[in-house]
Amino acid sequence: MKLPFDCADEAARVLPRVVQWRRALHRIPEAGLDLPLTTDYLERELRALGLSTARAGSALAAELGFRGPTVAIRADTDALPVAEETGLEFASGRPGFMHACGHDAHAAALLGVAAILAGRRSELPFRVRLIFQPGEEGFFGARDVIAAGFLDDVAAIVGAHVGDLSEELAPGQAGFLAGPMMAASDRFEGRFVGSGGHGSAPHRARDPIPALARFILDSQEIAARELAATDSCVVSVCSVSAGEAHNVIPGVASFRGTARTLRPDSRAFVERRLSELGKGIAAAHGLEFEWHWLGGYPPLVNEVRATRAAMEAARETLGPDKVVELRYPIMGGEDFAYYLERVPGCFWFLDTQAPERGIDKPNHNPRFDLDESLLGRVVAVNLAAAARLADLPGGSGTDR
Repeated sequence: MKLPFDCADEAARVLPRVVQWRRALHRIPEAGLDLPLTTDYLERELRALGLSTARAGSALAAELGFRGPTVAIRADTDALPVAEETGLEFASGRPGFMHACGHDAHAAALLGVAAILAGRRSELPFRVRLIFQPGEEGFFGARDVIAAGFLDDVAAIVGAHVGDLSEELAPGQAGFLAGPMMAASDRFEGRFVGSGGHGSAPHRARDPIPALARFILDSQEIAARELAATDSCVVSVCSVSAGEAHNVIPGVASFRGTARTLRPDSRAFVERRLSELGKGIAAAHGLEFEWHWLGGYPPLVNEVRATRAAMEAARETLGPDKVVELRYPIMGGEDFAYYLERVPGCFWFLDTQAPERGIDKPNHNPRFDLDESLLGRVVAVNLAAAARLADLPGGSGTDR
């Protein structure tokens, strides 16, 4: 649908306020599902813009427009339990917490959309629902938003992520990918249980450490030898624990890790094979095996029509040289996937690095920062994409 204004021009106009909002949010990072400082701040700013809000816990929504289909724009609002090391004048004021993934920028950009639309709601040819979501960083916040009814009557949805997310993007470029774009983020944990003894007499113990070592090595063969080379899969054992002394064989060796896949059948296969592998190794070593699969977010699958529409909107808004059709998904996870399971939509990336200014750290790094001059592009593209998504036929989301 045609908006009665130029998205890029309006985004440039509100950019100074977006930067101010981002810095204010950066100072008050909160992790998880309970974000009282963050949500109170966002609600005050939305009401100052003349908008009414709906709140469910720390989730927040506001709606503009009076006719036509409803298109949602989502921003996540939670931070990470990371001690900030940026030295910024607006650095975190809460020790041990930091906006190290750009969610402060996402929320500020969505306030920018609100600022643009606040005085134009009667002109809008469709409805826009702004969704501010807590708990993206592993807390399944999107499911709570859906349960609260914030996705009800939504015909399509768009969302963006800033930072350093794809090696295919240069600073300032927006990246789009139809179909699977991000992986399932499943977790697992387990332990091999034997019996301890003296390090000088392993034959009198049942040592779980060699079994754990074999499990770690053999788990890599699942992706390398049991799945097709074209079927992306990552299995990483990221935490191990066994023993405390140099001469004591422990009775237990524990591990935790993550599995990343892009297809439901691969996801189920990896879960089954890791369990079988652990049981087999335990049996061969005369040990017991305890195993827990902790399901994470599903794969994020962009709907084809929505992605094409959003990408075209980005090209018109930013220029074709600033938009890249990505070739490869990334193996990180995102709970925006839950929205895309219900309605057609598009999730996209904006590279906000500026290496020449020292802004070159990846997301989740304690020195992560972003080029604030690029945040207007998040505002402009999300708004232009929403207008395009309002024109999608049907809305069943079956063309994935």
